[in-house]
Amino acid sequence: MPVPAATTAAGPRPRSNYARGRDLEHRVRTHLREEGYEVLRTAGSKSKVDLVAIKTGQILFVQCKRSGALPPAEWNALWDLAQMVGAVPVLAEQLTRGRKYWRLTGRKDQPGKRQPYVEIYLDELAEVAS
Repeated sequence: MPVPAATTAAGPRPRSNYARGRDLEHRVRTHLREEGYEVLRTAGSKSKVDLVAIKTGQILFVQCKRSGALPPAEWNALWDLAQMVGAVPVLAEQLTRGRKYWRLTGRKDQPGKRQPYVEIYLDELAEVAS
């Protein structure tokens, strides 16, 4: 009898980083939809934006990271694209329970430097976008 795809002879197979990242994107997408956003997911990795969330008067460009950290090149690509179209650049971070949202406040100059962001709650974003 074949072993199911999710297990091996030694037990459950560890989940891949891709699968865990995708799951975070789905949870963030669900949360944003519950908050009244229309959400589009960019399937595939290595894009500048994981989710585009739209609500009247607001466009959010969301990058989802389990660690809450973005290298400078990814950070600046998200920042620059959001600035180009007037969107709010947001980093969604996975926590042990739930998640945090961070609004990027500037470009990131070098690795290891403190990330320029502030914690934000979705109900505050209407004020930021206007």
